[in-house]
Amino acid sequence: MAFIEFQVPTNILYGPETIMRLPEIATPNGEKVVLVVEKMATDIGITNKVKRMIEGYAYGVIVFEVGSRADTKDLFEGVNITKNARADVVIGIGGENVLSVAKSIAQFSTQELSKEEQKSQKKYALKKVKYIEVPSMQTVSWGVVPITYVIDETDHIKKPYIDKDSVAHTIIIDPSITEEVPLSDVIYAGLEAIAYSFDAYISKKSNPLSDSFSLKAIEYLSMNLKRLAVEPANTKIKGNLSMGALLASLAIYTSSLGTCSACGMGLDASSDLSQQMGSAVILPHVMEFNLTAAANKFIQIAMALGEKVSDITVIEAAIAAIESIRRMMLDLHIPQRLSEYKITADKIEVASKIASQYDFLQYIPRPAGRNEVGEIFSAAL
Repeated sequence: MAFIEFQVPTNILYGPETIMRLPEIATPNGEKVVLVVEKMATDIGITNKVKRMIEGYAYGVIVFEVGSRADTKDLFEGVNITKNARADVVIGIGGENVLSVAKSIAQFSTQELSKEEQKSQKKYALKKVKYIEVPSMQTVSWGVVPITYVIDETDHIKKPYIDKDSVAHTIIIDPSITEEVPLSDVIYAGLEAIAYSFDAYISKKSNPLSDSFSLKAIEYLSMNLKRLAVEPANTKIKGNLSMGALLASLAIYTSSLGTCSACGMGLDASSDLSQQMGSAVILPHVMEFNLTAAANKFIQIAMALGEKVSDITVIEAAIAAIESIRRMMLDLHIPQRLSEYKITADKIEVASKIASQYDFLQYIPRPAGRNEVGEIFSAAL
């Protein structure tokens, strides 16, 4: 059995209207706050709602708005804002890129205590900025993971920032604030979470704990995405997808990322296809690539996807799991070929080089270097 070291110091709040507890968590003593928000969150009214909620309790609130592809330029600007304001709390509101930048801003904004503060702090001479994460869509919560991937403004490649102590103080997952998120964003976020759960489940770092999170995430996400195809206006389904994304986050934390996420990051850096969309589209092809390397695990995956496996072989169960993903994508009207997203052979070559360089690929069951990743992309083209 694999060695397991497990600790989740992050306080996780899930449920409708849990956002109302933000003041007591973020500003119990009148702290200074920097809101790092995605523009889309502002457009659908989340930013103003949060600002109004806490400004009566905070010593001051600064809003730092960034785009959906927030990068290191935004990171360093945010650090300057946070340090100059001597802020106590950073609250990230948005999707995965924005939350990654917000988390890193808090991480890099550690500052020396003032003389007044030092009087009450006998042991430490530095003040750590508290980070609170509020996903504005059904996305993976990177706040629970001690590694963050941020887009480098110079080459557009997502680079890792690792700090075992750099996790969110609190993550607030409130389905009620995600109701206005565009349906296509919800679908791709859900598929991305399934892809990462698959990565975590077949990883060499997987263990009974991560397997439980992975399989339950796949079951919860697939079941509700299938319902979403029939009831696209059902807000309860979107809330269920938020829970599925949380389970996927815990699966990643207790196991590892893998080929789907590497391919998604490669496509994100080399084209206009986001990591979220790239990971989703590449999923069935990565499953095919690992069919023989992790065949036994596909039985559980097929069951989590709702397939009957009692009277079929292991390979037949694996194929059933892959076809289940493809049918779901078809029902959700998701294009399944990279060419439909204007991805060309030259972009695949660049994406393969980038994707094959991520350290976590050492944990995948079937080795995949640049050539193998290129084959996966070519099969998806």
